[in-house]
Amino acid sequence: MRDLNTQPVKTLFLGTDWESVETLRSLLEDKRFDIVGVITTVDKPVGRKQILTPSKVKEFALENGIEIFHTEKQKEKYQQALEKFKPELIVCKAFGEILPDFFINYPKYKSINIHFSLLPKYRGAVPIQKAILEGEKETGISIMVMSAGLDEGDILKTIKEPIYETDTNLTLRKRLVEISAQSIGNILEQWINGNIQPQKQDSSKATYCWQKDISKENAQIQWEVMEPEYIERLVRAMLPWPIAWCIWENKRIQILKSTLVKKESNRKAGILFTEENRLFFSTKNPTLCLEILQLKPEGKSIMTPEEYIHGRNRN
Repeated sequence: MRDLNTQPVKTLFLGTDWESVETLRSLLEDKRFDIVGVITTVDKPVGRKQILTPSKVKEFALENGIEIFHTEKQKEKYQQALEKFKPELIVCKAFGEILPDFFINYPKYKSINIHFSLLPKYRGAVPIQKAILEGEKETGISIMVMSAGLDEGDILKTIKEPIYETDTNLTLRKRLVEISAQSIGNILEQWINGNIQPQKQDSSKATYCWQKDISKENAQIQWEVMEPEYIERLVRAMLPWPIAWCIWENKRIQILKSTLVKKESNRKAGILFTEENRLFFSTKNPTLCLEILQLKPEGKSIMTPEEYIHGRNRN
């Protein structure tokens, strides 16, 4: 039994975005873990001016005096990182690179990954969006020992979390980030001290999700094809990117917030109409309409239905 309070574990952290930062922050503030360094992506050009911008993890590491290392998908650099940091534990959250076997198997306490689904369901890049799109009532967090396969590692712990009817990708993601950051330290201590027996995944039940599932093309609303319930979920799943959209009067309209309402309409699917200062799209179901609560017409700012209606009337 190792007393982590007197013998903190030398931990190497891998991550990139704001989700990763919250996990890193939690481990940095936890005296049971000695963050010896972080591996993150190199600075990337961002915006119209293509300004080189560091990852959120790099910014946090710089602010907190944590040593930074870039592997740039090169095996020899992963080897250099091991020689440099000699970690007893690797923790990975939203890193975005395929890791070499020798790297993930190096630490005494293995390499641990945090994945936002109840594995083996929704292995891959976009599990939160996919769970919302598929109408799941529940998702969660899987803490697993990393392996060579995509999210195939043995499970240390799963934490379930409901998906509410109003949840967007962003609201659900924020909850999962908070829960995982609060939980990871205790789970890791149990694992290190042999109090968790890893459970193998049943790969026969595995499903997968890919980045292309939330492409701009797949964010287009197909009014005459898609069920209205799916369209409402699409709007919630595609926030904050790429944002669900459709074409109306030869221009693109992005829909940021909507709700499905029972409303009779004899219009064909995909017709935008107003009623009592409210904005609706008809769907393929003549008894259901999608009420628009926030939208962004092409070339304009985000607006409310009232602002949109007022602008149309003025024109």
